[in-house]
Amino acid sequence: MTFGTIVTRLAGRKLTAACLLIILAITLSGALAPILAPNDPNLVDLEKKLAGPGAGYPLGTDHLGRCILSRLMYGARISLGTAFLVMFLTIAISTVVGTLSGYRGGTLDGLIMRICDILLAFPSLVLALAVIGMLGPGLLNMMIAMVSVQWAWYARMIRGMVLSLRESGFVLSARVSGVSGPVIVARHILPNILSQVIVLSTLDIGWVILNISGMSFLGLGIQPPTPEWGAMLNDGRQFLRSNPSLMAYPGLMILTVVAAFNLIGDALRDALDPRET
Repeated sequence: MTFGTIVTRLAGRKLTAACLLIILAITLSGALAPILAPNDPNLVDLEKKLAGPGAGYPLGTDHLGRCILSRLMYGARISLGTAFLVMFLTIAISTVVGTLSGYRGGTLDGLIMRICDILLAFPSLVLALAVIGMLGPGLLNMMIAMVSVQWAWYARMIRGMVLSLRESGFVLSARVSGVSGPVIVARHILPNILSQVIVLSTLDIGWVILNISGMSFLGLGIQPPTPEWGAMLNDGRQFLRSNPSLMAYPGLMILTVVAAFNLIGDALRDALDPRET
């Protein structure tokens, strides 16, 4: 299936196109936050605390007088940037481990799968919290915890894909022709599992964003005063009744982005399905 065919199928879905535009707009607002943000996101002005929308503060201010819109825009850089990096590292490690395990088989495959079984025997969130507890709170430690917990699930999935292709006709023909293992993996196996890996990562990036926000909400991820959506939820929870917008704005951003990624993942799965005509 060509790239043009995939784009045509995605473009034919109005909801998918809208989700793509939303993700693009939020990503650009985060990337260009130093230019587009109306105020310094960490500038404290207690005289303007809990102010409503107005000149200079389109969405009002928080309990410290900081611009909510500016913090949302800068928060997008952290929330989305961290999620993309965590997913990229997870997929990269899982692809290497899962492909090696599935193609080589034998003792190596058994050893890798037993390690995966041990990691998957624990709830992923509990295991990630345990890793952060050992390493300490912070952005880097949170990323290490998430990658170290999630790679096992993806590695098992990718191993299954590789096993289904290892004994296929075109792989056996290449092997009989004297093509080396690394070349077979690079030319025949990885291109055939790429679409499924893309769908998996797109569907699960919303989960990553939720976990990043959840850990920051608990004080284990991004540390104050760095703006991040989960941390903003935590800052606003004490004002839930008196000023619910402090939680509504970051909560709406998380909801919108996660829903958009889920819908895009579903559309990609359908677009990359070879049975679709």
